[in-house]
Amino acid sequence: MLRSYFRRVPLLINRVDKHFVNTTAKKTPSLDNYLAALGKGLDFFGIHGPTADEITKDLDLSNKTCLITGANSGIGLEMTKVLSSRECTVLMACRNPYAANMVAKNVCGNSHRLKLYEVNLASLRSVKKCSDEILKQQAKIDILILNAAVFGLPWTLTEDSLETTFQVNYLSQYVLLMNIEKILAPDARVVIVSSESHRHVSWDFNNQLTPTEAMVSLPKSQYTSIRAYNISKLCAIHFMHYLSYRWLNSGKSVFCAHPGTFVKTRLCRNWWPYELLYTCMRPFSKSISQAASTPLYCATSPELNGLSDVYYKDCRRCEVSDLAQDLHLSFRICDLTKNLIRDRVSLTEEARVKELAAFPDQAKHTIDENTLVANYTG
Repeated sequence: MLRSYFRRVPLLINRVDKHFVNTTAKKTPSLDNYLAALGKGLDFFGIHGPTADEITKDLDLSNKTCLITGANSGIGLEMTKVLSSRECTVLMACRNPYAANMVAKNVCGNSHRLKLYEVNLASLRSVKKCSDEILKQQAKIDILILNAAVFGLPWTLTEDSLETTFQVNYLSQYVLLMNIEKILAPDARVVIVSSESHRHVSWDFNNQLTPTEAMVSLPKSQYTSIRAYNISKLCAIHFMHYLSYRWLNSGKSVFCAHPGTFVKTRLCRNWWPYELLYTCMRPFSKSISQAASTPLYCATSPELNGLSDVYYKDCRRCEVSDLAQDLHLSFRICDLTKNLIRDRVSLTEEARVKELAAFPDQAKHTIDENTLVANYTG
């Protein structure tokens, strides 16, 4: 049935409101206007596939609660809009709660179905605070979609001294999931948005045997934004393998989904050459609504009941790369992830102790850090 959707016909591609675009690489007004005009000229073509509405049209999700990271723009916003229209309660985990609140009111019809949570994925402390709020306020979560991502950044380190793309796209979302695991429904579905770009990662045999921090959190000398992005998406697939084993015979399931290539969202906003490239590729790429269809198919389709640990592309099951199929590597990556988190938590605790010694009046306002290591490492 899905195969009949994939054909070429004219369509109108969704746009993201420029009010919410925040680039790190400056664009001149003339260049900005040129890109906008070019985008308008390319809005009449596209590769067709099922839209998010078509994938979910027969579903009643009135008794479901879904948490989505990066829910205030692009594919995340489209999934939020569609799920809330199916009476699903959507928890929007976003870095910018003001922008999320604006789009919730202006874009989503059932805004009363939405709940906002602020989280900065470049900060483990922020992830801990967000997960604590979710645990306090929510009884259960039926669907979790780890969608947030960054791309095209210059080399930067987070406050936790990790390369930003790796932490935002993978490690912090690993932490978020593990922290709220105990309120996942017995039949919960987790969808991790990955990418076909995972196929472009190559590690030699020694690195596969003993993964190191420098392999995943790239040092400046080895960094390119594309390489960092590809590695983060490969780690996402290994995370899927680990979760599937962890939840074996539990009723919970986990999938990875590739939404599409060169989908024009805010993901490309950080460097104007990428934005130009993505704009030029619009005739050959999916609309945002079409890109949201595969993650939503994995999250909601009754056809996938009883399945887990599967990678989907164009709403079809797809094999991953040889490197991504290595289950032994999945557990090594997971062990490395736990060590990275444990080390950062220790440093955070030391810094907090020094802060409280200098400012004792703040003690009554502190978050209890005693359970950080246990929560972060699962």
